[in-house]
Amino acid sequence: MDKFLVIKITGKAFDRDNYELIRSYLEVFKNLINRNYKLAIIVGGGMLARRYIGLARNLGINNNYILDIIGIWSSRLNALLLASALHPYSYPLPVKDLETFRRVLPYYKAFLLGGLIPGQSTAAVALETAEALGVDMVIDLAAIDHVYTSDPKKDPNAKPLKEITSLELRRYMETGTLPGEYKLLDNHAIDIMERSGIKIYILYYRSPWKILDIIDKEENPGTIIKPVTKE
Repeated sequence: MDKFLVIKITGKAFDRDNYELIRSYLEVFKNLINRNYKLAIIVGGGMLARRYIGLARNLGINNNYILDIIGIWSSRLNALLLASALHPYSYPLPVKDLETFRRVLPYYKAFLLGGLIPGQSTAAVALETAEALGVDMVIDLAAIDHVYTSDPKKDPNAKPLKEITSLELRRYMETGTLPGEYKLLDNHAIDIMERSGIKIYILYYRSPWKILDIIDKEENPGTIIKPVTKE
């Protein structure tokens, strides 16, 4: 019987011609597919999105809806790259909505998604995808290896956290300080994880093989964010 995994990858993984890193991701994905996992992989736009949004602003385009659309198309180009590299296992195009995703789910082993709608983060896309599949875990290959108590680039006493609750994460956000000052999640993504009981594993994006540590050894190589709404 197929098992489902939802994996989110920061767009940084696609920056600066990271060929070997992308090949490592593909090896991990094929390893999981060969073990009868079905994969929903959500990717960000990375440098490509930043470049085009910056270019748009320099050209006088200040409409946030249009800027979001540019970011979405950038993320979908990264998604198309992985979908093509995972042929014939993957649905051949970036999935543009979850209704389509659920409809084609029986026919492929891997599905690539970028952004879905303006104003929505790829973190929220990952959580909504997990919710649609009824799975209780998202693996987030992020730009940091852990969530920290403060910004490790500025504070030598910053400590990596093995676990944090969504409630604690909200408190950091309410004070304007997300641990490490990284925008890992937004409020909408946290709402989804809490209402559906989805936990998030934060891993460093340059260590894709650690996905297998979670699957095989039930280890916690990074930070686990657990859905908690009350003390």
